[in-house]
Amino acid sequence: MPYRNYSPAAADARDLWRRLLDRPQLYPRDPEFSSLIRTVADGLRELCGSPAKVLLLTSPGTGALECALAALPSDTRVLVVRNGHFGDRLHQIARRHFAAVSAYDIPFGKALTPDNEADLSRAAGESRAGALVCVHLETSSTVINDVAAAGRAARETGALLLVDGVSSAGAAPVTLDAWGADAFVASGYKALLCPAGLSFILASERYLSAATRKWSYSYDLPRLASAADRGQFLWVPNVLNLYALEAALERILGAGQEAYFRDLEARSARLRQALRDGGLEVFGDPARLSPCFTAVKLREPNADLWLSRLKADHGLVLGKGIGEGADWYLRIGHYPHRSGEEVEEVGREVGRMKDEG
Repeated sequence: MPYRNYSPAAADARDLWRRLLDRPQLYPRDPEFSSLIRTVADGLRELCGSPAKVLLLTSPGTGALECALAALPSDTRVLVVRNGHFGDRLHQIARRHFAAVSAYDIPFGKALTPDNEADLSRAAGESRAGALVCVHLETSSTVINDVAAAGRAARETGALLLVDGVSSAGAAPVTLDAWGADAFVASGYKALLCPAGLSFILASERYLSAATRKWSYSYDLPRLASAADRGQFLWVPNVLNLYALEAALERILGAGQEAYFRDLEARSARLRQALRDGGLEVFGDPARLSPCFTAVKLREPNADLWLSRLKADHGLVLGKGIGEGADWYLRIGHYPHRSGEEVEEVGREVGRMKDEG
């Protein structure tokens, strides 16, 4: 039975990738390659609402996050917004590199909102944070944090704001300058539908001026910035990834971001309604749910049984919960290449699974 991969880990967009395989494998020092990088960088700036410098790197999203964060001075005091597994991962990365790390905790399934702003600002001031770090789209619970609230708290205290957008680029609107973000780290292999292995950092001059620590040979942020100025990668890239990213940006920007994200919201609503019609509970703050990820809370902690049955009986691959209470949750990645009809049918199939026992 052929499998349909709706796990949130990475997009399975092989049909899109096959169309790109006949394009040339460019030499990384060729002017045509540099032109491709600059085209992609311009598109990412438009997508993310900022003229910031774009640094492309061959890395998973976690590596790019560590690259950006660990380049700050070793005496930086770091405050991490933590409301799920990936906020906790940021906290762990920070603790590897800095002595003074604290967390601003929000209950799992809840999002950072303007209601938290004054309290977050107070926490940043009391901890004397030089860097405030938060996840935009917390895929363990599928909620979207209000990064603008974090940006206002950072500006009030003078902290740099670093945003983990690994899951949100192409899945939700990103407006870095409006948020007041100094750095944004994202991946190509989720809602931008690239093969795994491509990540990128958008960094302001303010952030790059501060982030000069050479903690790693492979993940050297100043050298990445220098390579970007030359229209190059620091290391040999997978050119197919760049072609896929170029195609994704053409799709999103060509459609217009407002219309594009409105369509994703409509598809996700069809999936969630089908799940509810099947008697299942959609988890997370209803006002802050992602357009590309959905979590289902089970009545018993038996996610592994659900996943094995869905794969064996329906050819459907979903993701398990991650972090807190993982056995209680199923997670569905309904990426932009999936139609509304396809994701709605997935919701019906998962609902029928409940009735099948």
